[in-house]
Amino acid sequence: MMKGNGNEKEEKFFSSQIPDDLNQAFHNFTMQGKCNKRKLAVSGFCLEFGIGIEKDLERALNFYESSAECGLALVRLAFLRKYGRANVVIDRERANEFKKESFKKGNDLEVLEIASNHKNSYAQYSLGICYHEGLGVYKDFNKGIDLFKLSAQQENLYALEILAYCYLKGCGVPRNESHAFELYTKGAYKESEVSTYNVGYCYELGKGVQRNAEIAFKWYKKAAEMGNQYGLNSLGFCYEEGIGTIINEKNAFFNYRKSAQLGYPWAQSNLAYCYQKGIGTEVNEELCFYWYKKAAQQGLSRAQHNLGHCYHQGIGTNVNYKLAVYWYFKAAQLKNVYAYHSLGNCFANGDGIEKNEEQAFIFYKKAAEKGFSPSFISLSFCYRLGTGTQCNPRNAFENMLKAAKDDNAYAQNCIGYFYEEGYGTNQDIELAIEWYQKAAAQGNAWALCNLGVLYFNGEYVPLNRDEGVRYFVSAASMGQPRALNKLAHCYEEGIVLERNYATAFEFYVRASKKGHIKSHFDVARMLEKGKGCIKNIDEALIYFYRGWIYGDLRGREKIRNILYKFLVHDFISCAPCV
Repeated sequence: MMKGNGNEKEEKFFSSQIPDDLNQAFHNFTMQGKCNKRKLAVSGFCLEFGIGIEKDLERALNFYESSAECGLALVRLAFLRKYGRANVVIDRERANEFKKESFKKGNDLEVLEIASNHKNSYAQYSLGICYHEGLGVYKDFNKGIDLFKLSAQQENLYALEILAYCYLKGCGVPRNESHAFELYTKGAYKESEVSTYNVGYCYELGKGVQRNAEIAFKWYKKAAEMGNQYGLNSLGFCYEEGIGTIINEKNAFFNYRKSAQLGYPWAQSNLAYCYQKGIGTEVNEELCFYWYKKAAQQGLSRAQHNLGHCYHQGIGTNVNYKLAVYWYFKAAQLKNVYAYHSLGNCFANGDGIEKNEEQAFIFYKKAAEKGFSPSFISLSFCYRLGTGTQCNPRNAFENMLKAAKDDNAYAQNCIGYFYEEGYGTNQDIELAIEWYQKAAAQGNAWALCNLGVLYFNGEYVPLNRDEGVRYFVSAASMGQPRALNKLAHCYEEGIVLERNYATAFEFYVRASKKGHIKSHFDVARMLEKGKGCIKNIDEALIYFYRGWIYGDLRGREKIRNILYKFLVHDFISCAPCV
């Protein structure tokens, strides 16, 4: 039964091509030749937009899939599988395949050309999409915009929405966020799920309207209720971050999952992160890996990097450095800064690829040029150690300073040290203390210990051992090895703290277990004398040796002295030969 959409001009061109019985036509057309496949595609087009018949997107997709050797079907499938629609599953891998195939069928778009010339607004819009996206034809934003405007003059909702996008992004037209918001609002009040989502987007980011998180949340919720993948994902993000509503991690997870199941790659990546970190659900590394892979296969660079990280660290899968590098490179091709940095690490360490310090430096630099703080730190060490480049103290200082200004606590502590030692810059103890304090305020244990040393020694600042010990206690509570050693010394000597050899020994042991080289020697000498512990020469020798192999030459001398005493004692105590 034919059902018009109230617009005779829209029906005029296509009406003669729509069969009375679409179910029978579907069967007939799919069983017949290429000519009837074109008719099948046209019927799908009519079903998609409700031209002369009731709109039915699900059936339209079936018609398109069954006539996918035709240009019209291919360009519509490429678009719908890339961007989705309410309850239409996104599949960007297939969308790319449809797009490639559409170029072989470019002359098959004649039906859209003819219909556009007949002023059919849906054909004008769809042909405009072809030029805008490069589907079956080469990209031509100007032609696309002209066709969108012709369609919009007939109040075509789809054309109004794509024009809104163009004005929002400045794509083929001057950027005009206010006009974009106006067009999206118009579409939203006509119950368009796409416009409804985008009104929320405009309110969230203040695009063409004053930013309002609460109103954004309401529009996202409405779009989500309409089955829009983007709306579901944004609603999940609002619940996760507390944007316009109270934080509700279970609701965040629920909405991410619904959007992910509809194929939206950002939601798939967000869902993977929920499984990775236990946000709104139990930690499940296998599902984390699964969803990162789904999103990565759709070309989302964030997911590609994170999938590489899963392979690198064995999260939800076996460790595979080569696959890690493969996915890092895929993400890097899309200019993902995390991937640049991770590739730098792989080249630096020889993980999954031949070690190459020059390449490590290049990738760290690529990430640093995009303002990625960890890469500023890595570059600083490259310049300091001459890794993949010439040693350059000034460049080491400047790159570390950039990371420190990005509020990176590790870098702030390093800059404090550079100022204290005058490395790459003039020595400036006041600035050293300032940067140490910034890092310490963020809980950086090394900075707390460094402040403690300054006050405890009183070399550059007035001596204040009480203050120094307070810093040592704070750093030691975080397991900082140097601070543990300093506290042990205070307990052993009774400095600020009450003398307690047993506690001193305990702290020396803790510092030694964390790799503090000096503490190996301190544990050994306590064991040698039985100070705060049971005397044990054999174990003392082990700790002296441990310190020696890590560079503390005092350990070598102690081993020689102890062994010499044993030899002398044994020789003297031997019975004379007969």
